[in-house]
Amino acid sequence: AGGGKLKLAGALLIILASTAAGWLWGLMLRKRRKNLADLRRLLQWLETEIGYNLLPLREAFFRISQRLQGEVSLFATAFIRFLDGPEGLTAGEAWQKTIESCREKLVLAAPDWMILEDLGCNLGTTDREHQLKAIREGIERIEIQETAAEERAAKNEKLYRYLGMAAGTLTVLLFY
Repeated sequence: AGGGKLKLAGALLIILASTAAGWLWGLMLRKRRKNLADLRRLLQWLETEIGYNLLPLREAFFRISQRLQGEVSLFATAFIRFLDGPEGLTAGEAWQKTIESCREKLVLAAPDWMILEDLGCNLGTTDREHQLKAIREGIERIEIQETAAEERAAKNEKLYRYLGMAAGTLTVLLFY
């Protein structure tokens, strides 16, 4: 009788673990969508701070970091930290270091990171108009990614949840 209880506990544990994995995968879809929306907002504010308020890059990011919340705020504060660091990095170098340091903190896909890397090539190295043009292009590209992430999440979030539970149930049925 004790073996039967142990088997049942094991089966329940397998189903719970796979269901949790499905929920986490769905959560990651939602989190990527939020990170993209926050990055878009960051770039829109950056465009305003540089274009209309005529602030230098460091000051613009400082003001933006005060308004941001969540993981993307870490991106803004990391950029300021690298820009102010003792290494004397250029804005482009500080941007690349920021990307490297935030890869584990933000839920983004490879194309999302590519957009940020491309944008960093123009920060602080070109005149205001070229920077604004690069920022606007970054906003447009992120909007495209955001829309695709929204569609993917709407289509697949529930599917991943159910697949997690189904995979656990199937595993239990096959091995028990």
